[in-house]
Amino acid sequence: MDNALSMFDAFESATSNKVMEYEAEGFSTAPGIVGTSEHRLASQVVEEKLPAGKNCSHHRLKPVGYEAPEYKPGEPARNYPFTLDEFQKKSIECLEKGESVLVCAHTSAGKTVVAEYAIAMGLRDKRRIIYTSPIKALSNQKYRNLCDEFVDVGLMTGDVTLNPDASVMVMTTEILRSMLYRGSEIVQEMKWVIFDEVHYMRDAERGVVWEETIILIPQKVNLVFLSATIPNSIEFAEWICRIKNMPCNVISTDYRPTPLQHYIYTQKSHGINLVLDDSGRFRQDAFNNAMKTIDNIEEGRRKRNRNSKEIEDVVTMCHEKKFTPAIVFAFSKSECESNATVLRSLDMTDEAEKMLITEIYQNAMATLADDDRKLPQAVFMLPLLRRGIGIHHGGLLPIIKEIIEILFQEGLIKVLFSTETFSMGVNMPARCVVFTNLSKWDGQTNRLITSGEYIQMAGRAGRRGLDEHGLVIIMMDRGIKPEEAKSIFMGKANRLESSFHLGYNMLLNLMRIENTTPEFLIERSFLQFQRDTHSRKYQKELADVRQEIEHKKATLKHEDLIELSQLYTLKKDMAGIKESISNLVAKDLRMLNFLNFGRLVRLEKDGHVWEWGVVFATPQVKIKKNTYEKLKFYCVDCLVLCDRSSVSRNKNNAPLPTTNVNEGLFVVVPFSVDCVKEISQIRMKIQEDFRVNSDLSQSTMRAKYIQLLDHMKTLPSVPVLDPVEHIKIDTPEMKALLNKYKELESKLGGCRILASGDYENKYERFMDYVHAQTREREILDKLDRSHQIVMKDELKHMKGVLRELNYVDENGIVTLKGSIACEINATDELVVAEMFLRNFFENLEPEYICASLSCLVVDDNKADKLPKDQKLLEAYNNIQQIAKDIASVMVNNHLDVTIEDFMNKFKPSMMTVVLKWAKGQSFAEVMQESTLFEGSVIRGVRRLEELLRQLACTSRSIGNLQMEQKFVTCINKLKKGIIFTSSLYL
Repeated sequence: MDNALSMFDAFESATSNKVMEYEAEGFSTAPGIVGTSEHRLASQVVEEKLPAGKNCSHHRLKPVGYEAPEYKPGEPARNYPFTLDEFQKKSIECLEKGESVLVCAHTSAGKTVVAEYAIAMGLRDKRRIIYTSPIKALSNQKYRNLCDEFVDVGLMTGDVTLNPDASVMVMTTEILRSMLYRGSEIVQEMKWVIFDEVHYMRDAERGVVWEETIILIPQKVNLVFLSATIPNSIEFAEWICRIKNMPCNVISTDYRPTPLQHYIYTQKSHGINLVLDDSGRFRQDAFNNAMKTIDNIEEGRRKRNRNSKEIEDVVTMCHEKKFTPAIVFAFSKSECESNATVLRSLDMTDEAEKMLITEIYQNAMATLADDDRKLPQAVFMLPLLRRGIGIHHGGLLPIIKEIIEILFQEGLIKVLFSTETFSMGVNMPARCVVFTNLSKWDGQTNRLITSGEYIQMAGRAGRRGLDEHGLVIIMMDRGIKPEEAKSIFMGKANRLESSFHLGYNMLLNLMRIENTTPEFLIERSFLQFQRDTHSRKYQKELADVRQEIEHKKATLKHEDLIELSQLYTLKKDMAGIKESISNLVAKDLRMLNFLNFGRLVRLEKDGHVWEWGVVFATPQVKIKKNTYEKLKFYCVDCLVLCDRSSVSRNKNNAPLPTTNVNEGLFVVVPFSVDCVKEISQIRMKIQEDFRVNSDLSQSTMRAKYIQLLDHMKTLPSVPVLDPVEHIKIDTPEMKALLNKYKELESKLGGCRILASGDYENKYERFMDYVHAQTREREILDKLDRSHQIVMKDELKHMKGVLRELNYVDENGIVTLKGSIACEINATDELVVAEMFLRNFFENLEPEYICASLSCLVVDDNKADKLPKDQKLLEAYNNIQQIAKDIASVMVNNHLDVTIEDFMNKFKPSMMTVVLKWAKGQSFAEVMQESTLFEGSVIRGVRRLEELLRQLACTSRSIGNLQMEQKFVTCINKLKKGIIFTSSLYL
């Protein structure tokens, strides 16, 4: 606890730091990047499974001909006061042999030991070590931790540079990437590079930086990868071995030092049900009992009840049963805050803890100006913290977020409400983890979380050496199938899939390096490697399916095969005509007259088929004009049999059909009229006051539906309305389709094979043969695509954009304009380069330059309001025009981008905020009219300062000292106060 207090003795104000923390990098040819001739690929990779101890596996991927040096244990580079686990011993053995290693283990298993040993080896051998982490905040925390263990440690994040000549350098992966392109001295000296949280490489936006960096690191450098468990770890290590032409070991352990128990909480159960025990056994009876207590309640009522009651009940239970410290995960910032504010009456700390929390908080906040200490967020947080309640999400002020992390590590926060980002990073385990939901909005739809996401968050439960078990509590608000629950609770971690994509900064940097091309990077990418791996898999699948085709063909006589083929073609043609008839009916307003209460209809929606639903309500319309434009807006409410687990309280989740009458749930679902494929002549008597939530309504409907199905089985076919005779759609097109259908129907009746005694058996075997042929075509298509170099066309089109915009000449030589874009990686390099060279900044005051550039760095998705300031509005319109010009060139070069989407990337939501800040207003004044989270603003302004540093470097490099000074002035106007307060970890 004393350590926590001592952190606040030497705080410095951000304003005391030097403002000019940027280098004039120049347009070097990056001598640190070795060319393609020195990056030899392993011609063939061999996998060895080596002996390993308990709860550990060891695989070595090595180039053909490689002989591992004999391991001779000597004086260790670092000693530990505890007995190492087997996976730690094996990893250290690989390090001492000078081999790269991928360590896969659960949270809190002890992966850090391996990283520390690699650092100790580097220091022992007087070699330089680089430690990379995904984000700046984690780099700061890791720097603090390593400073406690080692002497010569430095930090580079872009925001801060400390002790840059240190033997051990902690940095973000983006910084290392820039150093590799520049040919930094550090790159020449490094012997070990440690990649923490390497599974972050799958991140859609930033994962490519990891891939790029790994490829560009010289082959003489040894690599240490620390990761959560990943199913395809062998594949990743094989890629490393292939591109580095050196062995890579995979040391894995599934062992959890603190095993987990998984419980379900429902509103009606008033308690928790163990559904997955610490031995990995799924208790289906307990799960089913929990699901039975879940009501089908409306979304609005569910949320109100959850906020006022369920959260409080669960947290109170955790406190009373000593399940704290607990982390309560939610999937939005606002939900985190609302959940925390529900606990108005809960107090979980004693007086001594309250005093310590207050002292730590006030010592940290003392570094801020008086106005900043009075910010609503700062005032709001302390009373919560004093009661042992914390909040952690990206919208918080960084200093408050760090205070909360420190208090949590010291055991002073009993319950932490957090977004899922807290599950990634430094070791901050809890006794218990609570999920407020198992579904999340992923930017497109609400979906169940994946098993990998669940594992990452649930893995925070259980403190090694303190807890016998870690507890995971899932608050269920919707029913899900046991199979879905098992796939989440017991599924594997997410595979490590490449998120490699091309960027213009990447292309330009590679094109200006001698003997290196963009193709060099693409061919060595994990994406290309996975494509090649898939190619080998497809070849095996193709051989198997062709063997299957021959086998199935052999089960049919030649003459039967010919007749069955003709029969299949007839049926396929008839199905096509039937679909055309349905489409014509769906476009005619007269069909609405028959969608009356109780009518049976066959429905198709989003690829799902409801064989027979019952019309429950249809709009009453007066038919004036028979146009599809009018008709397509109508919906018909139908009572349909749905899979119970798919019936969500969230309107974004569509129910799915089922044929299981006893297990299904009858639900009223709206269908657009074009989903109606057939209208039956049958009408069913159902109660008009049917209620989905009523057990009586469900059982009555179920009995009637079973009776209906039994009746249908006695009929040759279900009688349907004739489009011409009944609905009166007697158009020439409809008559032609019906005549064609009858003609094919007549031909079908004449097929001799139908009279065969075992026709059904023959046709079933023939369809197996057809399906196998379909799979063959699909595999051939995949195989053809896998043989191509990935992104070949995209690369060609992007080079076309660079030529047309004059970033490279006709010979592919990078121009001065291209060299400027090479220096910009904080945002869209083409837009910034165009702004620079179109003299966008020439006549703007520094405050307006800052505000204008904020459009390029904002990452908030809230609705944008255009600035009222006319000069800002004009600047924004100019940026939009530049973006439009660039996007037009991209579209002309056949890239998959729309002009509108590209322009929408640049948002005005921070322009007014930044203008006020640059003009000297306090942070409190700046935030008064803003709807953005404070943390989002700070993150945006820091990113803006990074962009301005890059522009200052660019200006100096081309000799424009006047513009350099202007950008330096911009930096000085931004870099002050709470936004640039030093991290508490530094």
